[in-house]
Amino acid sequence: PGHQQGMQTASAPGDGAAAGESASKDAAQAEAGALDVSAESLDTQLEKSNVLLLGPTGSGKTLLAKTLAQVLDVPFSVSDATPLTQAGYVGEDVEVVIQRLLQSCDYDVARAEQGIVFIDEIDKIARKPDSFSMSKDVSGEGVQQGLLRMLEGTVVTVTDKSGHGHHGPMPPFPPQGPGAQGPPPPPSAQPAPGAAPGGDLGGSMRRRGPLSGTFGPSSGMPGGFGGMGSGGGGKGDVYQVDTSNILFILSGAFVGLDRVIMERVAKGSIGFGNTVRRAGDTTTPGLNVAPVSFDQGAVFNPLEHVEPGDLVKFGLIPEFIGRLPVVTSVGALTRDALVRVLVEPKNALVRQYEALLALSGAQLRITQTALYAIAQQAIDKQTGARGLRRIMENLLLEPMFDCPGSSVRYVVIDSEVVAFKKRPLYFGKIQGADVETAVWNDEHRESAVPAAVVGSEPKRSVATSV
Repeated sequence: PGHQQGMQTASAPGDGAAAGESASKDAAQAEAGALDVSAESLDTQLEKSNVLLLGPTGSGKTLLAKTLAQVLDVPFSVSDATPLTQAGYVGEDVEVVIQRLLQSCDYDVARAEQGIVFIDEIDKIARKPDSFSMSKDVSGEGVQQGLLRMLEGTVVTVTDKSGHGHHGPMPPFPPQGPGAQGPPPPPSAQPAPGAAPGGDLGGSMRRRGPLSGTFGPSSGMPGGFGGMGSGGGGKGDVYQVDTSNILFILSGAFVGLDRVIMERVAKGSIGFGNTVRRAGDTTTPGLNVAPVSFDQGAVFNPLEHVEPGDLVKFGLIPEFIGRLPVVTSVGALTRDALVRVLVEPKNALVRQYEALLALSGAQLRITQTALYAIAQQAIDKQTGARGLRRIMENLLLEPMFDCPGSSVRYVVIDSEVVAFKKRPLYFGKIQGADVETAVWNDEHRESAVPAAVVGSEPKRSVATSV
């Protein structure tokens, strides 16, 4: 037994070395497998997934896409789908969205092929319902069909007629009139027999861009004037852009789509215990599907339950929807979010009006309760963040007119001013303490006074109301 124990003790270091060697082999195999996986992933061809963004107006859809492009540092262009028409009709062709992307990156085709194209108001090109009109729908279904190949990935030919490819000063016009003829052209530049008279002005102004168009006496006016810029018949610079890696983000308000969704997912209102839903009600969460939001206190949003069939009923063709694999929705901004929009961004509305009144030597003070009242008005009017400026303009119209050239140094906007129960409060230079008192009284009014007195108008002893 002692001999066997010694043999086991002697063989222990060898076993440890063998275990270490096997562990190193396993690590090497794992590393080799990781290298194989990475090599295989490099061979895999990745494709894009275009996005359809649904949401009410003023909910930040355009800002969301623009911020994404700034973070990724890629070219970004915003286009409107309303003026787009089918090729051959009056209006903008669908290729104009790629031309705007090229303009945003100074016609760098390599960068443009990795950019983001944002097309707003895409719901305006929905297919019109069948009617007795015999006119062709060139701004609806025709535009959708024109966007099919561009969304999936194709080579788009863009012609630049804005003069981007022309560099340097424009050559002078040849002398005109009798006796003002310049020196005779060299023999190589003599016009052919039967050609129109005049110099080769179009050739001297020929563009030097990629795939430059052909200019000459036959392309425009006699004498080669057809090569002058974009208005004389010149073809301009032609760019070939591959849209396979361009991300397309389409957005729209889709007014009426919520009713289409509710007709599909709402439970029947027949029978005892069922919720009776009014016609057009899109807020009752009585559904045949599971809720998407995990927030129990969130407001029900029918757009979260959108399906391709709902978009087809709305007016989009199935081929168009199939090229938009990611369909998501943006809810309306809450009151807290609208208050943050008022005060937090660099171009916040409160900061802008503070700067405008500061030019007149006045300081703007808006109470916290007034900010929430402004946000609530924007929600009631269903205008979103865009409606905040209209409300601010109505509130500060008189102060911006009264403050210049006056002794007013402080302008206070409280909740009653927002409700148009009284006019804005003006204070002089030595009334700084009264300003703080007015702000404190408005922000602590509900907790400081009884509920029966909340609706009554407070005393104006601390302010000089104009």
